[in-house]
Amino acid sequence: MWTRRDMVRQAGTAAVLVTTAPWWLVRRAHAARQAKLVVWNPAALAPQVDKIMQEQCYAYAKQAGIKESEIDYSVLGGPQLLPKLVASLEAGNPPDITRLSTGFVHLYRSQGHLLDVTDLVEKMQQVPGGLFPVSLLGVMHKDRAYGIPQSVSPRPLVTRMDILDAAKVAPPKTWDELVEVCKQLQKPPRLTGYGMCLGLHSDADNELMNIIWSFGGKLVEADNKTVALHSKGTVAAVQFVADMYTKHKIIQKGAISWDNTGNNKAYQSRQVIFVVNATSIYAHLAESDKELYDVTGLLPLPAGPAGAIDSLGTTEWLLFKHNPYPEVAKGLADYWMAPENLRVTIEEGDGRWGPPYKGMYASDFWKRPVFQHWLGMLERGRQFSYAGVMNPAASEVIATNVVSRMLHRVLVEHWEAEKAVEEAQKKAAEIYARHQEGS
Repeated sequence: MWTRRDMVRQAGTAAVLVTTAPWWLVRRAHAARQAKLVVWNPAALAPQVDKIMQEQCYAYAKQAGIKESEIDYSVLGGPQLLPKLVASLEAGNPPDITRLSTGFVHLYRSQGHLLDVTDLVEKMQQVPGGLFPVSLLGVMHKDRAYGIPQSVSPRPLVTRMDILDAAKVAPPKTWDELVEVCKQLQKPPRLTGYGMCLGLHSDADNELMNIIWSFGGKLVEADNKTVALHSKGTVAAVQFVADMYTKHKIIQKGAISWDNTGNNKAYQSRQVIFVVNATSIYAHLAESDKELYDVTGLLPLPAGPAGAIDSLGTTEWLLFKHNPYPEVAKGLADYWMAPENLRVTIEEGDGRWGPPYKGMYASDFWKRPVFQHWLGMLERGRQFSYAGVMNPAASEVIATNVVSRMLHRVLVEHWEAEKAVEEAQKKAAEIYARHQEGS
């Protein structure tokens, strides 16, 4: 029996994928087109997903009458993309379309860089079940959409179930239990307990924020302007992570310099028992290490004193105003997000992301045991900006790594946790105040 991926490859991909774009607009634009369609697609960290998405892009182009030579399609690593994008915006030549994680729509919309794509988002809302509300929070401003929801996913505790099962140890339900399980089962330097990203990158910001929540801290109050980072909960969380690294030694020393691929690589090379990450790790193993894939669990995050709180990540398509033929880029985004095409990407990509469409979770794929906790994590998950919502200020806090720099003060410069949190509070408050003045 053919898989959907087999069907995608058949007839140059075009046979199975759905024609969803406004073709008369696309063809009209193409007739006068003198510039390439420039696509910067961040690496999915699952090669089969990168391949499917590129195949879909060229299938779209074929149906739209765009020659392959008229497409500049790049798959860029996460650490490479943001500096390149910032430089391109400063130079006035960004890509026509790219995909970024939670918050960047609001940042670049506030700077005047993004196209209004309300028509596409309204179309997506007509898909049975509509879009998850959290997906809309990432793209809407004053009832207009400036980004296109691409996915919504929790960041589970990715777990070596074979190691736990062999030792007859239950999965940890609290962070304290995780520390004890790691100390019991790790065998350094070959095998370390917890692969936490500690570099100055968004994975570190999100992982630390999740632990801050579980200790009762938060970034901002519900008024979405009063920064609340400095609290007993945040100080306790920062100290807890510092202790995991320096006292309990359950985090690799090298994690201090990891980028967003570091925890992926550590788990995929069997160097750690646990990581907190999107399911790029799991999806990658489907192609690279079936044995490890079969013994990997995707579990809810452990609880702290304030409870168990899962972290949600969204990704969005961003279309930039400089594009002389916006219909072409809008058509590509529309094509990628057609439910029939997105299902190929997600299900044949082994769950690299969760779809933003509620109705897509009815398929047998999402009923597999490994995904048994997925919907629960979606329902109770939070975004980085809790108790506020994502806005340009929260986006800048992420983009400038305020939270991970706070941890670096403790781990690298040996500051007291309280002092590091006070500095981060001041930096975040300055960012929020500046955006309030400019709003």
